[in-house]
Amino acid sequence: MKKKIKNIFGENLDVLIEGNKKSDKILIFVHGFGTDKDEGFATFLDLSKYLREDFITIRFDLSGYGKSEGEDYEFQYQKAAGDVDSVIRYARKNYRNKEIYIIAHSLGTFVVSILSPYMIKKIVFTSIPNSNTEFILDELKKRILSKGGRINENNLTFYPRTSGSVQVIGKDFWRTFRTFKPCEYIAELGNKTDLIVFKPKQDDVLKNKFFKEYKCIKNIKYVEIDGDHNFRDKKDRINLFKQIKSFLLGEN
Repeated sequence: MKKKIKNIFGENLDVLIEGNKKSDKILIFVHGFGTDKDEGFATFLDLSKYLREDFITIRFDLSGYGKSEGEDYEFQYQKAAGDVDSVIRYARKNYRNKEIYIIAHSLGTFVVSILSPYMIKKIVFTSIPNSNTEFILDELKKRILSKGGRINENNLTFYPRTSGSVQVIGKDFWRTFRTFKPCEYIAELGNKTDLIVFKPKQDDVLKNKFFKEYKCIKNIKYVEIDGDHNFRDKKDRINLFKQIKSFLLGEN
């Protein structure tokens, strides 16, 4: 079922609701930076199919991406967190007495951490970025320049993507990113819900630095697993999906 859900700015978010309508469990997917409801290399598309017998799945495009309204240069974490909140509110209003679960990928994990929602049964984070935000921004800048992009933190940054499109990044992105403290927010979220983090061992997007800090957060589960950033290898993807399903359904 296709839906349009308005965010706090009145923009229509493009939403796709699938899965088992009789299930008492709702799983909301939160994609990463510059992608859409299918995620990179169809990660979310495949995962939603894998879990469709056990969940009502809700996938959506953050504002400024995919088929949702808004501009990509307006993206920043607080606004994206508001988008997630709008979807959660829709789910609670229209699917009463059902448990809500969340899975977030890459920078989507930071979006969910900033929102820090209450009354979520379980949360899954995959391919979480490094815990040092300055390091992340430095690496992002190198990636943008290596692709022939232009950086201007006080105006607009132009980021050529592998899809052939050019993503535009606004000044608020850099500002809100720098004020975010991943470990602090994630530890707080872990106090509210059962949270697991899957860190791919062969991440081809994020350098293997500043991850040990996540291991020190006592109230979350941190799991290192084979795979690249988007788990493109079929064997790695299936292994991840099995572990996610086991966690969500309480089988481990």
